[in-house]
Amino acid sequence: MNSRYDLIVVGAGMLGLAHAYHAAKRGLSVLVVEGGNRACGASVQNFGMLAKIAQAPGTGLDRAVRTEECWHDLAAEAGIELNSCGCLFVATADEEMDVLRAFMETETALNQDLRLLDPGGLMACAPAVHTDTLIGGLWSPAAVKVDQRSAMEKLAAWLSRQHRIAFLFSTRVQAIDAPNVETARGGFHADRIVVCAGDDFETLFPEAFANSGVRRCHLRMLRTVPQPQDWHLGPFVLGGLSMARYHSFQQCAGIDELKQYLADRYPACLEHGIHVIACQEIDGSVTIGDSHHHGEPVSSEQSDTVDQLILDYLAERLTLADARIAERWTGHYASLADTDCLILEPQAGVRLVTMTNGQGMTHGFAVAEETIELLL
Repeated sequence: MNSRYDLIVVGAGMLGLAHAYHAAKRGLSVLVVEGGNRACGASVQNFGMLAKIAQAPGTGLDRAVRTEECWHDLAAEAGIELNSCGCLFVATADEEMDVLRAFMETETALNQDLRLLDPGGLMACAPAVHTDTLIGGLWSPAAVKVDQRSAMEKLAAWLSRQHRIAFLFSTRVQAIDAPNVETARGGFHADRIVVCAGDDFETLFPEAFANSGVRRCHLRMLRTVPQPQDWHLGPFVLGGLSMARYHSFQQCAGIDELKQYLADRYPACLEHGIHVIACQEIDGSVTIGDSHHHGEPVSSEQSDTVDQLILDYLAERLTLADARIAERWTGHYASLADTDCLILEPQAGVRLVTMTNGQGMTHGFAVAEETIELLL
């Protein structure tokens, strides 16, 4: 293995691999150093949702569109399945439906293929939803799901095979003094270094992270046992809690009334930062989540409470064929208020790049492309 490269990337998660991809496309020699034997953080603990519909017009939407283009460019070659399953926002109250109607008049909606649905239309999109309690919804057929549990490994293998990117797994980076990178397996050198370490703020350049105000967000998530073969969820399913959270809905008429309705109807969900998404995986299981707790994770006792709040909210909107929960976990990612991505320059030629909105799958390729262009 060489000791000198044009670019060294620390971290083999979504952002790290995206930087390696764009650098290799520009002809740079690249080394990726990953502390684990594979990516195991936020890049694999999510829903695999390319959340274009969640973006407000501007940088966020532009990055989401560009990132989706990149996924489509490489997915087939890398053996990564992209499922155009669609996205369904369901409404149980007039306040939710009012916001969905207003959303249809926004720039985001006018540039996408979206449809308002009555209860019968909801059933056609997702037969598992409760048409007796739902009054309507919003359907986006273009929403894409990535198989988040395997995508990072497949992407890394393809980058190694197709673009001759070098990888060092199970190797901790101990120190960086550009252009030198010291690891547990020796020293390496590069004029450009990008650190994509997710929410690890303590190992490399802790002062820079501390001064930025970034903090860790913990999320409770669940996954069911595989559902029967004749049961299919279809699209991502979301409700009013997600409308109140996503940037794309914030300028809609009626959003304040919706938030007040949610505060009255679901105060415990708001206390725990819950907005509920359900999606079906390749093996038939259903991933459900999530909550948002900043600073310390919830206790085990609180976790049970939060999990039940999530499940109860979902049960009001759809019925699982088999509701047994096979997995529960607390995910984590970097978080910084009113910021989608944190980019720091602690040394000349070094960038610390961290997604701070939990949407690395949606924005990662575009953010990495921008960073590589600046470094060059």
